[in-house]
Amino acid sequence: MINGTSAGPRPGAGERRASRVEAHGLRLRLLGGFSAWVDGRSVEDEAWRRRKVSRLVKLLALAPEHRLHREQVECVLWPALDRRAAAQNLHHTLYRVRHTLEPRLPRRAEPRFVRLRSDLLELAPGGELESDLERFERAAAAAFASRGDADLYIEAVDRFGGELLPEERFEDWAIDRRDTVKATYVELLLELAAIERTRARLDAAIDALKRIVAVEPLHEDAQAQLIYLHGLAGRRHLAVAYFHRFRDVLKSELEAEPLPTTVEIYRSVVSGRICPSDRIAMDVAAGRARFERDRRVAALEPRP
Repeated sequence: MINGTSAGPRPGAGERRASRVEAHGLRLRLLGGFSAWVDGRSVEDEAWRRRKVSRLVKLLALAPEHRLHREQVECVLWPALDRRAAAQNLHHTLYRVRHTLEPRLPRRAEPRFVRLRSDLLELAPGGELESDLERFERAAAAAFASRGDADLYIEAVDRFGGELLPEERFEDWAIDRRDTVKATYVELLLELAAIERTRARLDAAIDALKRIVAVEPLHEDAQAQLIYLHGLAGRRHLAVAYFHRFRDVLKSELEAEPLPTTVEIYRSVVSGRICPSDRIAMDVAAGRARFERDRRVAALEPRP
């Protein structure tokens, strides 16, 4: 079940220092799709062919402290079964999970990665767990706490690997955390765009905003800023194109029109009232004010 030829995704520049640590223990990819590595070796997709096996790992990976009461797991994975049948299914699934992660686990041996004690299910209780989701959330917390360090914002944004568990898009147990992760990503990009504007780096700010509308096409603040910044950069044709594309999406998705402020920005660009000469008057004060807001790292933690 474990392929010894693969050591998982090649670490980026920000991960090289930790690569030796990550090679030991259980490593999970949760952003952009589910994958797992044990001691640097990939667990083959075929090992997860039974969906309940992978879902048990995913549930525990998203849980606070990677721990859930067995009845919580049974209610999520087998809601239509009575308690006895659900308990039997849990034990069968738990056996498969353990042997998926540790194919050579001896009979009666203590498993490393999934344990059941006093009705509590724990994932990697020895601390041998690292996930891309947790790395992203730690980087986001550091960026927000920095109050304007562009490098930390860029690092956090680059750690976002995509939608959380897209293969579980319609599962209630993943929805809240998925929405929180995406909202964090969008907020990082909004603040990064503001930072780049204060540094008069319009192209970098535009790139951050484009990444927002890629995941949230109806994010009107980002769309309006794109129109405005393209006007400042002297790309009136792009500003016009963004406005009309956004208006068409609003009509088709919500049967709505852009807000008056967005329309006014568009008209200002078309009329030439927003143009490259306005760069010296960009919203420096507003950009600084954004970073004066108090933030709490706890806001990034999953909801109970």
